[in-house]
Amino acid sequence: MTETENVVALEVAESKADNSMEVPLDAEPIVPTPEPSKELLIKIVKQLEYYFGDANLARDKFLSEEITKDNGWVKLEVLFTFKRLQALTTDADVVCAALDTSDEGLIEISDDRLKIRRHPERPLPEHNEETRKECISRTAYVKGFPLSSEMSDLIDFFDKHEKVVNIVMRKYMDKPTKVSMFKGSVFVSFSTKEQCEEFLKNENLEYDGNKLIRMWQEEYYASKKGDREAQKQKKLDDKPVPKISFPKGALIFFEGFSETVTRELIREAITKLDAEVAYIDYTKGDKKGYIRLSEENSAKTIVDKLEDNKLKISDTEEATVRLVDGEEETEYLAKQVEQLISRRGNTNKGGRGGRFHSRKRHSNNDSQEPSKKRRM
Repeated sequence: MTETENVVALEVAESKADNSMEVPLDAEPIVPTPEPSKELLIKIVKQLEYYFGDANLARDKFLSEEITKDNGWVKLEVLFTFKRLQALTTDADVVCAALDTSDEGLIEISDDRLKIRRHPERPLPEHNEETRKECISRTAYVKGFPLSSEMSDLIDFFDKHEKVVNIVMRKYMDKPTKVSMFKGSVFVSFSTKEQCEEFLKNENLEYDGNKLIRMWQEEYYASKKGDREAQKQKKLDDKPVPKISFPKGALIFFEGFSETVTRELIREAITKLDAEVAYIDYTKGDKKGYIRLSEENSAKTIVDKLEDNKLKISDTEEATVRLVDGEEETEYLAKQVEQLISRRGNTNKGGRGGRFHSRKRHSNNDSQEPSKKRRM
């Protein structure tokens, strides 16, 4: 090749090299990825530690199932479907960089930095009555937040306090819309009881200028229980007292039976005299008692039928009877009315478990007023 040919070949090669380095005019400029801020890294760590924390895993069925599939490992791409983490980042490198800054030791990163898990040395506590009470002991009730508040707003607010491990927004079902609505109050759990106590000591705690009501969760439960009982009692107090009256001239007193006589035997003896019995005030073993008949002014007729005022159960069992009238009758019937009203009140208070709700007579010595055919 001549010298001229060599020069031409060199120029062509240089021209090709220059052209290969040219960037098209319409190409997008390459912008370097900005370093995540310290604030963002802190938020990512808190969000992930919340996901893998005791309180959330106890009720998050989806995540609890995920951690059973691969020795506890959960792919970051799965976690990026969670709205709160998604709002912070969907970059695996950023997540890992954030977790690298945490000294909590709760979360472990896989070797390929594509999965994370709760550290095996931090197993979930057993969920029983003891752990439930322990959690309540470090949990506060806080009320006064706007009804439009989002969880992210609450997280930002409680970030100022050390160390919040769980926030539960208290909600109710709005019947017309069938939408779960925020009540404006939360249960916030701290890492220790002392941290919760320190939070509750802050008398001037406000949210958007609105002073917050704060108390221990256990204290809140006790106050609500008291409110419910007060409302229940008010309903009972407001309920009109039923007017109860017993027929006059229908009361007989008896005395003298042995300890073996039962109320049913007395009833049978009186019934044979064509009397309709409403109630027998007597307990097996007593020496005396009262018979209240159903019909007004019927007691004298029955007493007059008895020879020497003796009510006979058998050849060996008899008792002396007499008509009860005047002041003695009035006082006795008044006490009976009072006891009956009191008994009805106890039944209402007890619900299905009330003492007198469904009592049945299983034996002849049952001393309660019979449930069948009660006549007043």
